[in-house]
Amino acid sequence: MSAAAAGCRLSLTLDARSLPLSSASSTLRALQAALRGVARGLPEYRALFDRQPQPILLLDAALAPDGELSFSIYFADPADDSPMRELSARAFAAFMSQFGDELKKTPQRGLWGRMSRRTPPPRAFMSESQRRMDDLRVEMRRLKKASLRCARRAIAFDGERLEIL
Repeated sequence: MSAAAAGCRLSLTLDARSLPLSSASSTLRALQAALRGVARGLPEYRALFDRQPQPILLLDAALAPDGELSFSIYFADPADDSPMRELSARAFAAFMSQFGDELKKTPQRGLWGRMSRRTPPPRAFMSESQRRMDDLRVEMRRLKKASLRCARRAIAFDGERLEIL
C-alpha cells in the first residue's frame, strides 16, 4: 500500500488464532457504527450522510504467516466502490483522536490491581458517540490482541494492557 493510500485507511489487526466468529463480527459492527457516527458528525461531510445512498465502508483483509488478521478499512462511493480518500482521512483521524480521548477517561488498573481513576458516567448519561466508542472499547477488550492504526496514531489492546500511541 502506498504512503498516500495508507493515510486514507484505518487498519484493524487481530490475533486470528482461535478467534471466535462472534467476537470478530461484533467488533466489526461496533467499529462500523463508531466510524460512521464520527464521519456523520463532521460538518463538511454531513450532507453525504443525509442522503441515500450514503458512503459505504469497505475493507480489504489479509492473513499474515504469524497469525495476524489485518483489515484495511476505507470509505467508498456507493455508486462505484471508488475510495473516498478525503472523507476517509478526515473521519479516521477524528475517530482515532476521539477514541483515544474516550479511552483515557476509562478507569485504569493501578500497580496493585485497583482502579486508579473514577468510573465512567453511567451509560444513560453518555452521548450517542460516547456510547458507540464505549461499545467498541468493550469489544476490543474481549479480543486476545487487537490494534487500530491510522497514519501515525495507534491504539493497541493486549489482554488487560492498553497502549495509545
